[in-house]
Amino acid sequence: MANVQLANICKTYENGYTAVCNVNLDIADGEFLVLVGPSGCGKSTTLRMIAGLEEISQGEIRIGKRVVNDVPPKNRDIAMVFQNYALYPHMNVYDNMAFGLKLRKMPKKEIEARVEKAAAILELNELLKRKPKSLSGGQRQRVAMGRAIVREPSVFLFDEPLSNLDAKMRVEMRKEILQLHRRIKTTIIYVTHDQIEAMTLGDRICVMNVGVIEQVGPPTVIFDHPASLFVARFIGTPPMNIFEGTLRAENSKLIFDGNTIQCPLPSGKATLLKGQEGKNVCLGIRPRALKLVKEGEMPAIVFEGCVDISEMLGEEVHVHVATGTHKYITSINPHEAAALKEGDIRLTPDLSLAHIFDQETGKNLTLPEKVAQDTLPCASN
Repeated sequence: MANVQLANICKTYENGYTAVCNVNLDIADGEFLVLVGPSGCGKSTTLRMIAGLEEISQGEIRIGKRVVNDVPPKNRDIAMVFQNYALYPHMNVYDNMAFGLKLRKMPKKEIEARVEKAAAILELNELLKRKPKSLSGGQRQRVAMGRAIVREPSVFLFDEPLSNLDAKMRVEMRKEILQLHRRIKTTIIYVTHDQIEAMTLGDRICVMNVGVIEQVGPPTVIFDHPASLFVARFIGTPPMNIFEGTLRAENSKLIFDGNTIQCPLPSGKATLLKGQEGKNVCLGIRPRALKLVKEGEMPAIVFEGCVDISEMLGEEVHVHVATGTHKYITSINPHEAAALKEGDIRLTPDLSLAHIFDQETGKNLTLPEKVAQDTLPCASN
């Protein structure tokens, strides 16, 4: 096993396009880190630079105690699992898994022992004589993982390995990858554009956007305390509700004024926003922080609107609401949804869970200092 360190990593192509800019990241020995972001954010390029499949334009990559900038991929002690499996169609499962070891001229008994061990971990014992064309997508991906496991590398690299699978199989494979990590306890760096995969798999997630790191930390911390508007919108299903408005002082209170939506902010939030009166901001509230006002209840703050559409998802219902110029989503249980009257809806926000973002910079102005120190990239550089 080994830790991985990226120091000021950049990738600029000959046409001048910069895909990755000054990425700094420390990945602990045995950690499961997920690089997540939309297409084109630089996550796969970063992974390929770690693997040695892309040359870096600037910076330093360390795997364990070695600087590997000029080390060829085969000598970096890494194993990579690709999106398209990359299996040899004319070889059976055993030979696909053993191929890399045969190239190293490893003794036959050692090869057999490693393949059998990996096959047992991934429950492939009954499939060793079959060829890839007779396997399901999930089975092929397990073979690709087995081929990586037999090498016993210091670091595993996964490049969107579940993208070609259907929804049910993705859930099953996520579970298998987590179980694999618990068994082998090897450092894993995993790339995905799917934030649900990121949240369910990673010890930490690293959210990337246009070639830079927006925030890196444990999934629950990133979800509860997004550092920017981008992170707030990207992490979470459904995404965080964002309301544009301004801050104004009124009777010793700080008010978020979004025209048809106005609310006094809790004292803890107001303290963090001292001196920001008059600033154009965004109020961010997760859908589950908007609760349905029941008949007879009289909360201090009420958002009134009209139901646009409702999406029934089994254990919850996503209700899309329109209020003046604002549109937002609340997540409620099906029994509450069944009692909704046509058209009008009244919701009350839990403002202790709300965030205030700078409209211009996207920065979270109410991010706790400890969270900023632990999750913002600039804090560790």
